[in-house]
Amino acid sequence: MCKWITAPLCLLATILAFSVQAEPLQAIYNDWQVSCDNLNHCVARNSQDGQELVMKITREAGPEGKSSVSIDYQRNSDEQTADVPVANHLQMNGKTLSFNHREWDVSTKHLSTTNRLVVNDFIATVREGSSIQLAVKADPAQPVRPVISLKGIKAALLAIDAQQGRVGTKTAWVSRGAKPASSVPPIPATPVIARFSEPHALSETEISAITQNAATTIENNDCSLDPSEREVHIFALSNDKALMTVNCDMGAYNLYALGFLVSRQAPYKMENLTLNMPFKLGEDDESPELINADFDPKTGMLSTYDKGRGIGDCGVSSRWVFDGKQFRLAAFASEPSCDGYSRGGEWPVLWVTQP
Repeated sequence: MCKWITAPLCLLATILAFSVQAEPLQAIYNDWQVSCDNLNHCVARNSQDGQELVMKITREAGPEGKSSVSIDYQRNSDEQTADVPVANHLQMNGKTLSFNHREWDVSTKHLSTTNRLVVNDFIATVREGSSIQLAVKADPAQPVRPVISLKGIKAALLAIDAQQGRVGTKTAWVSRGAKPASSVPPIPATPVIARFSEPHALSETEISAITQNAATTIENNDCSLDPSEREVHIFALSNDKALMTVNCDMGAYNLYALGFLVSRQAPYKMENLTLNMPFKLGEDDESPELINADFDPKTGMLSTYDKGRGIGDCGVSSRWVFDGKQFRLAAFASEPSCDGYSRGGEWPVLWVTQP
């Protein structure tokens, strides 16, 4: 298309295209995972089950995008370990790595830097390596020394270059070229979500009528729980609509519910609640389910929290706000790697908004 317009206009069109919308990215490249949100802020880390050394690389979008590298030593057990200064004992392919304490923040089990030149030099050093290993055993009972696999790191870095529009520019980590930093697209615009207007509270008459209508409308094959065990929750969304959730299935650590939008006037018409994602994540094109759902009637915020396993180190969480007509995505996080790293629901963020 750009051959039909002048170069300055073409550049402007490219910048606007990146500024208006960015598709989140989450992918695994061998032993590395990349997560980029809709502002093209990207995080890459090694992902291996039972790992004890974790390297994380971050980069913001834009020509001057800030970056960082950190390495942490962590144990997945509660055993006491000796205090081994990680920075003094890291080797790559058998050769010791050196870390200048004036350029790196160094403690016993952590080292990190946000110095852009240092980050670039470190990445140039490790991107062709096969592994980074702790040269000593922090725990004599350990059968092997902790290691960071670098298999896939180059592909992960290339994915970040492509996501942020750095391919062929001087700012690229892998696919570097001669184009100046000014040709890198700016940070995309942050989507704006309308504020929730708290409606009139539901009356006892409305609650009773909606509940009775639901009891006769919901088919038993929609829910595995016995009707006597189903909890029904009703919340006012607007002066003419209400949200109704019905607990329908329960697993070891996840509670599944059905959601409905219900009119607040007779005949209390019900329609299935559909949460429309503004982006597609992988091959999954289905609407999110209401898993461990919670609704705040003051803010109009509907939250979901789908744990991949009991310890909460993987899964999907989302937050949605009712804008008067429908629920719109306000926040989304996803951790596909069940490797013990992202516990407590602190999963990579893929979607951010502002009110």
